[in-house]
Amino acid sequence: MENGRHRVVKHFRFTETEAAKLRKLAKEFNMTESEYIRLLLNNKPSDYLEIRIMLSNLINEVNHVGNNINQIARKNNAGFYSRNDMESLRAYMRKLIMSTREVEKCIGSYEGS
Repeated sequence: MENGRHRVVKHFRFTETEAAKLRKLAKEFNMTESEYIRLLLNNKPSDYLEIRIMLSNLINEVNHVGNNINQIARKNNAGFYSRNDMESLRAYMRKLIMSTREVEKCIGSYEGS
């Protein structure tokens, strides 16, 4: 890539099935077909689409759990902390740990690919 522009044009032949699969995958990940092919060519583990989606979902989960923990901490600081809050906090932490382990397990299986 020179000056941030893609200048070389390549023409490829695909079967109808292959072309449909490329269209579907690119659309599924909100990319153009060219972007999708370039992503596959770079082939860095962090670029695997499935891993990017899993990490994005994990980040969202962490943000939600963090928000809930902040609410519990606010109640604690105001003197309204209850046993239910403690149980909720433990449940959020278990959920976070399980989500992290699930992503870790999936990413580990990609490293051997």
